[in-house]
Amino acid sequence: MIEHPVERPGPGTPVTVLGLARSGIAAARFLLKLGCAVRISELSRTPAVRQVSKDLEEAGALVENGRHTREFIEGSVLVVLSPGIPLSAPPVRWAAERGIPVVSELELGSWYCAGQTVAVTGSNGKSTVVSMLGKILETAGRKAVVCGNIGTPLCSVLNRIGPETVAVLEVSSFQLEPSLSFHARIGCVLNVTDNHLDRHGSFADYRAAKARLFAHQSHGGWAVLNADDAVSLRMSREVRAQQAFFSRRKEVTGAFLRGGELWLNLPGLSGKICGVEELSLQAPHDQENGLAAACMAGLLGVAPEISGRALSSFRGLPHRQEWIAQRDGVTFINDSKSTTVASGLRAIEAAPGPVVLIAGGRDKGGDFRPLSFEAVARKLKAAVLIGEDGPKIAHSLKGTVPFKKARDLGEAVRTAFGLARPGECVLLSPMCTSFDMFRNFEDRGEKFTRLVQAMES
Repeated sequence: MIEHPVERPGPGTPVTVLGLARSGIAAARFLLKLGCAVRISELSRTPAVRQVSKDLEEAGALVENGRHTREFIEGSVLVVLSPGIPLSAPPVRWAAERGIPVVSELELGSWYCAGQTVAVTGSNGKSTVVSMLGKILETAGRKAVVCGNIGTPLCSVLNRIGPETVAVLEVSSFQLEPSLSFHARIGCVLNVTDNHLDRHGSFADYRAAKARLFAHQSHGGWAVLNADDAVSLRMSREVRAQQAFFSRRKEVTGAFLRGGELWLNLPGLSGKICGVEELSLQAPHDQENGLAAACMAGLLGVAPEISGRALSSFRGLPHRQEWIAQRDGVTFINDSKSTTVASGLRAIEAAPGPVVLIAGGRDKGGDFRPLSFEAVARKLKAAVLIGEDGPKIAHSLKGTVPFKKARDLGEAVRTAFGLARPGECVLLSPMCTSFDMFRNFEDRGEKFTRLVQAMES
């Protein structure tokens, strides 16, 4: 259990939970188990929200839907903030006016986490890397729970985490932003590119949120940084903990690529991880992700060859450059998880053959101009654009890559298939959030998959 800046909630402690998405529900249920006097405030009044509100009321919580009121905030000694609610929201300001601490569900859970913690953040690759690390630890015979921003809140799995368990946490900038004390024994920043600027306001503020991963680490902890990513590398100047790195370009203390092989080089533990040809996923970013996971595993005492064995059998995650089908010689790939320009560029680079790209949705403040750069445009045969911010992508493509607009995903799939030829690829890599048209990126990816599978080959 980590040190905490406020008295931990216990029986009778009045705590307000803001937001009733996954993390808010998990926090509320955990606090109720602790015996806290739980209040929950949620702006939405959807049928799903009303049902979960009813369940929590029956468990002893006081719930308000459709509004946030000062009374719910001012009567509490702690506020637990869902990541979807910005720090500028009125209830967060009310808490600040009263001097009431505001923390994320992740930080709340960390106060009660009995196991070792490893936290991974970055603009791209977080879910893949924590899943890789979980696979490595499983292969090594270690107990591990992969949770956090990947979709399983920490508070919902605390009962599965004992002293011998490693909690492998995916952490977002939204979760780090309100951090008062959160830290992990091993913290890793994979990369930092333009993302969530609609929320953070500037790249500097977004980068600062990511850097908070290291703000409360002790000298005995480890910071793992990407030596090939300039922003991540510069964070080394601000880190108090011991440092390790991963790199595809140079030999470092940590994990690196040399002569087509992945190597581990840590104090007291070094050796060959595996050859690139042994990896089940071999694109440059897959190699990078594998190096990051193997480096953290090494810091946990896992031998490099065990990491190599696990990485050779790791098959990737749904909605992340996922092969769906081949129709008339055209390959369809589902990369619905792509919500940044950088992740879209990676998917285009890794795609087999020329690409007809399906992109668009609700922009997070990204810069789409790199899509028109010569090296990318050579790979892009055409684009089919959807969603409310499809026109922003169109503006960046004008004059370099042909594009068409589609009213919905079904029309986009049909149009893209009509543009593609045998040996080419239809790639769903939206580079935007899904919330203008879908429930989430999973919903978007599943609809794409069903549309492709329903096509006649």
